[in-house]
Amino acid sequence: MKTKDLVLNFVRQFKKPFTAETVSNMIAQDLSVIEPVLLELLADKKIKLISKKEGIYVLADRYQPMVGYNTKNSWRFDPIAAHALLDHIEQGKYFTIREVAKDFPRSRQWVYVYLEALASIGILSYSADGYKVTTRDNLKDIGKKIIKGAINQIYDDYYSTSRVCNRPGTIVTPKPVDPEKNRLRQEKAERKKAEAKAARKARRDEWERLHPGESRRNTVRIWPKR
Repeated sequence: MKTKDLVLNFVRQFKKPFTAETVSNMIAQDLSVIEPVLLELLADKKIKLISKKEGIYVLADRYQPMVGYNTKNSWRFDPIAAHALLDHIEQGKYFTIREVAKDFPRSRQWVYVYLEALASIGILSYSADGYKVTTRDNLKDIGKKIIKGAINQIYDDYYSTSRVCNRPGTIVTPKPVDPEKNRLRQEKAERKKAEAKAARKARRDEWERLHPGESRRNTVRIWPKR
């Protein structure tokens, strides 16, 4: 991730007045690297300089109201947070929601809800490289329409035209075997086997005692009534 992307993500999530020293401490970058990036963001009108003397900046659209569509229970969708999520997706190759949430400072549920909302309005799609940002033109409409199963739909749209499964294989780690439990399990199986063998021998001996000299092969077994 580039330093400019780190700074921009921090600024969008910080939502408070900040200085170059604040950014430097929070993202662990030298001040000499942060100051040119802030000037570049200032020229791009991403941030505003509210105190030239003290070098205090704010996010340019920090007072933009949050979208409050209630089509997903009580969720309120923030376009700025959605921008940060899309930036994160564009900087890597993510094939699952778990992978997206692993390196993003939000919960997996939050990532799932936002991805579903983005896929519902055509901003998010799926490709051979994982999740793909199609457009950001209608990002202001996030939350206005939520399609249940929108994430599965973008999977189906991709795999209907491509049979290549590009998801990384899941490595299943076997559970450690407890030698003591394994020994007890084998002893129990051997004990049952010995009991069954002894029961068969007892029945055979009882037959030979009651029917000396007769063969069991030519007899018809009559089961007692229950």
